[in-house]
Amino acid sequence: MPRMILIAAVLSLLVSMPACDGGAQETDEPSYERVLPPMADLPPSVVEGERQAVDIEPFRAAVDENPDDPGARLIYLSELRRAGEPMEAIEQARIIAGIEGDVLYKSVAYQNIAEIVLDELPSDYPGREELVREAMDGLWIALGYEPESVPAHLALGRLALEAGDDDKALHHLSIALTVTEIGYELRMRMAEICIRRGDGEKARAHLEVARRLAEEAEDRRALRMIRRMLSGLS
Repeated sequence: MPRMILIAAVLSLLVSMPACDGGAQETDEPSYERVLPPMADLPPSVVEGERQAVDIEPFRAAVDENPDDPGARLIYLSELRRAGEPMEAIEQARIIAGIEGDVLYKSVAYQNIAEIVLDELPSDYPGREELVREAMDGLWIALGYEPESVPAHLALGRLALEAGDDDKALHHLSIALTVTEIGYELRMRMAEICIRRGDGEKARAHLEVARRLAEEAEDRRALRMIRRMLSGLS
């Protein structure tokens, strides 16, 4: 099987933001590339956690032939995700993280664990709390290798929200906002935290952006919630 060379580049610039900041700051135009395709580039069956007909045997055989090759395991991991086998994919990510060598492979392995936990496992999956903690711990390591990784900051912010850690959630989501828009649902969550902290001005800034994004998405339910939250700030 031809060997794929998977490359990740680090962001050229990152501007820090204070927690509860209302919007993204202007930066130079950064570019970054994932070692594996982002969720938006994966087929719907993967994003929705459905099983897809994928012949994974050739990829399993390649791993059996080259057990210490992290590149072969990343390809196998990707195919397992396409096949709707999230826990087997997580196990491959754990193995990759333990292989000595290029730290970028380790970083993307930890990011894959986080993506799978966030986007491919149901909220009531047995042992989810432990998996969330594992994913957060892995992302801390990944950020040690790539401190400017926006996907890692965004995933860590989402995991922190689930774990109930407001400080970490605001910190990492705010960093992600310096580069990319995070969506109205996460903006609403950030606004909720700011409201609990008595920071109505920054909560309003998040909600105004959330309202615009929800209008573009024609999400009436979210718009009703955003309007109620804004009315409570009056």
